[in-house]
Amino acid sequence: MESEFQKTYRDLDLRMKALAESEGDIYLPNPEPSAPVDYIFVCMEPSLGRWARSVDEANRKIASGFRNFLTGIDPMLLHFSARRYLCAKGQGYYITDFSKGAMLVKHAGKARIDRYDKWYSLLNQEIDLIAKPSARVIAVGSAVAEHLCRKDFPRGIAPQVLLHYSSLASSWRPAFGAIENVSRLACQT
Repeated sequence: MESEFQKTYRDLDLRMKALAESEGDIYLPNPEPSAPVDYIFVCMEPSLGRWARSVDEANRKIASGFRNFLTGIDPMLLHFSARRYLCAKGQGYYITDFSKGAMLVKHAGKARIDRYDKWYSLLNQEIDLIAKPSARVIAVGSAVAEHLCRKDFPRGIAPQVLLHYSSLASSWRPAFGAIENVSRLACQT
């Protein structure tokens, strides 16, 4: 039997899919959460290219169960780190993207502010549903942190912004120095 939480999430999922498709993007769903969590990581937008080279291939994979954040070494590093170093026993986390339409990386920076503005309400609804009252929201990448700060995000975000885990961000890793310095201050909450 479907719980109220699952029903609400599926309704939200349909609205997110409709917005992605209205923008001409491929909606890449996340793994469905089973209950509210203690930490939410907000990434940028799903990348298209490695997991699917065409719209048809993407749609086939999604129809057969492919979900965001479940393949490749880069997101697995985030999962491992969250589970191993962040969550205490009994705690959970969820990873999502600010906007949910998969696109080529070379197109992602174009009109990002406008795209994030369109997705902001749905992102808030997603976080309100999935976050426990005391949950921490963690921005992955400065673009996410800056947009949440600009919008006066009502929950506030953790004071650390994670360097994005993708291989494209790898050139920035040396600048962040030792592991304990891999974050920088976000907006004050």
